[in-house]
Amino acid sequence: MAHHPIRRGLDLPIAGEAAGPAVQLDLPSTVGIDPRELRGFIPRLAAREGDEVKAGQPLMFHKFEPRVQVVAPVAGRVKEIRRGARRVITGFVIDTVAEGGVVQHATHALDALPSLSREAVLEQMLAGGVWPLLRTRPLDHLPSPSTVPQWVLVDGMETGPLQPGPDALLAAEDREALQAGIHVLGRLTDGGVVLTHAEGAAHPAFQGLTGAEVHTFSGPHPAGDPAVQVSHIRPPTGTGRVFTIRAWDAVIVGRLFLTGRYDGTRVYAAVGTGVTQPRLVRTVQGAPLPHLTGPVIDGPARWIRGSVLTGTRVGPEGFAGLSSRSVHVLPDTVERELFGWATPQLGKWSFHRSYLKGFGRPSARYDLRPGLYGGHRALVPTGVHDTVIATPDIQPTFLFRSLIAGDLEGSIKLGLLDISEEEAALLSYIDPSKNDFDVILRDSLELYAKEA
Repeated sequence: MAHHPIRRGLDLPIAGEAAGPAVQLDLPSTVGIDPRELRGFIPRLAAREGDEVKAGQPLMFHKFEPRVQVVAPVAGRVKEIRRGARRVITGFVIDTVAEGGVVQHATHALDALPSLSREAVLEQMLAGGVWPLLRTRPLDHLPSPSTVPQWVLVDGMETGPLQPGPDALLAAEDREALQAGIHVLGRLTDGGVVLTHAEGAAHPAFQGLTGAEVHTFSGPHPAGDPAVQVSHIRPPTGTGRVFTIRAWDAVIVGRLFLTGRYDGTRVYAAVGTGVTQPRLVRTVQGAPLPHLTGPVIDGPARWIRGSVLTGTRVGPEGFAGLSSRSVHVLPDTVERELFGWATPQLGKWSFHRSYLKGFGRPSARYDLRPGLYGGHRALVPTGVHDTVIATPDIQPTFLFRSLIAGDLEGSIKLGLLDISEEEAALLSYIDPSKNDFDVILRDSLELYAKEA
């Protein structure tokens, strides 16, 4: 077992953490799926408005990879197909039924999974709708079924701000399904499977697993980010790819092969100071966000599906994600104080030691809001950016100067394909010049994907 200590990064002390066991919610009257979650996925319809669908039945498929499908998490009737600019599909809304049909696939005994062929595994993962749970490094795109990964990472830890981790998302009885998922994912590659978890983690689901090389990580965020872990364990070489998946999503893959059914149940965290009572809930994939959060504050609020760092801004009319496991609600009002810079501000926290609280480690959680407190300025090499970059051999100031200048070839040499979006988002948070580094990085990666 190899250990990787992460010494650079930042844990944001945001208030609004979910606590306690997951609350079991009733089946919502509608669920929704947003295909824009899947980078590189160009949706085409497999079901139309008014169609009756079974749980696990395809709703959409990829224009260029028709075998890659997004399936219905529950049975029901397609109520609405939402479209955006140029009639791009932005969502499926399904009226649910409690007792509906289920698409049944082949079932396998646990000890038979290591002997399955890659073709058999690939066919069932694609038909069963679990392929969209995978991502690639680099680019963090939905992988192509024709790509044979150099190896597969199963990430069993989470360090993002207020994000639920294995203690919330995995149960002791998930061990068998996780073992099945590791066996299945191992058939996709000749390079093996790597399972990661936090140092000292004693979760029952991680005990006694076989078929995976185990690595542990410790340190601040982004220690739990799959991209950072790939960089520390074994970066992809040449034009190769590494597949990544979260351990709780690998459980869903394993259940497909053990039971023959797509598992649409999920545990989500409703967090943030905008939520009246932050909580963990157990419901179905795609549940309406107000169904997860319960009562929220009055007044303007920012709804974010996923992490506050790299999540997607949505509205209260949005739906819970396919792979993200949280919804974060932040008050959108940022109050200004006259001569606030001249007062001790004991109730606030600052990374740059602008307040007294910045001179010590955070001893509490704070109501951090999405205010800029200043305008955009020139990118100045103060050295502060280096303190949150966990990927080795990255000089963020030079890299992002190259990206801003449009030098794609030079930025590749400086680490464009190595740095993670979580790191870029941390740079955005601490940057005195108010640059959106994560947006710059994503735009550059999409440009690279088009030109590669």
